[in-house]
Amino acid sequence: MSRKQENIEKIDAIADAIEKSMKKGHISTLILLALKKGPSHGYSLMQIIKDDTYGVWNPTASSLYPHLSSLTEKGLIEFKSEMEGKRERKVYEITEKGKNTLNKLIERQQNMRISLVSMIMSTIGITDSNIPNGLETFLGPELLEETSLVDKTIDEKLEILSTRKMIISQIVRKLQNVVDEIDQRVESLKAN
Repeated sequence: MSRKQENIEKIDAIADAIEKSMKKGHISTLILLALKKGPSHGYSLMQIIKDDTYGVWNPTASSLYPHLSSLTEKGLIEFKSEMEGKRERKVYEITEKGKNTLNKLIERQQNMRISLVSMIMSTIGITDSNIPNGLETFLGPELLEETSLVDKTIDEKLEILSTRKMIISQIVRKLQNVVDEIDQRVESLKAN
């Protein structure tokens, strides 16, 4: 294996570790978002989170249940025990305190995303780009809508996925405009 390949693998390992840490920090918010849609048991929560994040977050039971316990202890969610056959399962529901906390988390997350995009853009030299000030405007509010695939018919899933594809295609076009702007700047610099 070449030295360059070893360095790439080391960088990938570091990025993977940072990404894993970032995901852990968001799981409680994802649980609250999923429960805002309605009461759910643990397995269903895992499916909602996986589907609604395009598979980026695929929580396991061992990663989900400690967060459910913590959120319950904080009074952000509550559960009711229900019998399913001979098995008891907990059905979780967001509390009013949980809804208020979620709203605050969403506001803070949006501010962090906007700041992060601003930092990335300025780092790569795009300070007057065509990217709108608000990230929601850039991404499009349709992408942020509640469009879970769980408990949907095949036709509903196809419609939701088709809409997601259209929105992401629009985002790609907007990003291509940024790439084109960078290319123009590079060519301008080369010409000087």
